[in-house]
Amino acid sequence: MNGIPGNRQLPAVVLLLLCAVSPSAHAQEFVCSPIARGDTAPRLAHRLAGNRAAAYSDAFQIRDPARRLFVPKSQYQRLSPGWEACVAKGSAKTLPARTSAVVTASAIVTGEPAVTSRPLMSSPPPRGVAPARTSPQLVLATTIGSVILLVLSIGAAVVSRSASRPIPPIMQNAGAVFVHAFARPLVDLSPGAPAVRSRLRFVPRKQQLEISLAPGPGRRYPNLVDHKSNVEYDVTRVMRILGGRFVVSDRLRTAGKWVVVPIRLADVKQTGVK
Repeated sequence: MNGIPGNRQLPAVVLLLLCAVSPSAHAQEFVCSPIARGDTAPRLAHRLAGNRAAAYSDAFQIRDPARRLFVPKSQYQRLSPGWEACVAKGSAKTLPARTSAVVTASAIVTGEPAVTSRPLMSSPPPRGVAPARTSPQLVLATTIGSVILLVLSIGAAVVSRSASRPIPPIMQNAGAVFVHAFARPLVDLSPGAPAVRSRLRFVPRKQQLEISLAPGPGRRYPNLVDHKSNVEYDVTRVMRILGGRFVVSDRLRTAGKWVVVPIRLADVKQTGVK
C-alpha cells in the first residue's frame, strides 16, 4: 500500500530530530534574554557568550516563548523580536549590569529562572502538571482497537463489492421463473398486494443464487416455522419446473421474515464442496 513506505521512514525521521540537539544539551540549563529588532544570531552570541561563532553551537539556542520550543538553527537567518536568545549557564560571559537586569527581569516575567534544553519540536507540559505517560494497557487497547477497525473495514469492503456484482443473466432468469412458479398457486381473485414478496442475491464465491421469499401483506405463508413441510413441497415442485439444469445447493434457512432458497447450476461445482 502507499502508506507503508512512509511508515518505515518514520523512525529515521524521529532519530534525526532527536540527534539535531547534542546529547550534552539535555543536561544544560540556559538563561535567556529577549531579542530586539535588528538583532542577529552572531551578534547575540558575541554579546551573551563573547564569541560570534557560538551562535551555531549547542551552548547557544534561540527560543520561542509563545510555543515554548527551541527554534531550529536553520531559521537563525530571520529572528523574530518575540523570541529569546539563550546561553548555557557555563558558557555565558560576565554581562554588564544593564544586560543582567534584562535577563533577570525576563526570568521573573516568564517564571522560568533557567530553561532546560529539550529536543527540537518537543513541547514541555504546563507547570504544575505531571507529564502524561502512556500505560502499556492503553497502548495494547489502542492496538487491538485499530486491528479490529481494520478487519471490519476490510470485511465491509468485501461485502459491499460482492453485493454490487450483477447477477448473471441465466441465474436472474431462473430466479424470476422460481418466484413466479412458487407464487402462482397462492394468487387468488382478491385485489391488493402480491401473495409473495421476493428478492435475489448472487454469491460469487459459492456460484449460487439465494432466492428469498416472504409472505405478502396480511399473509403467513411462506415460513419455515408453521409451514416447513409445505415450503419444502413447493420448492421441490418449482425445481421440477426449472428442470434438471438447476439444483438446490444448500438447506433452506430463515433470515428474519425471509425464507432463503439457495440454488445453482447442476454442472457447476460449489466452492468448498467435494
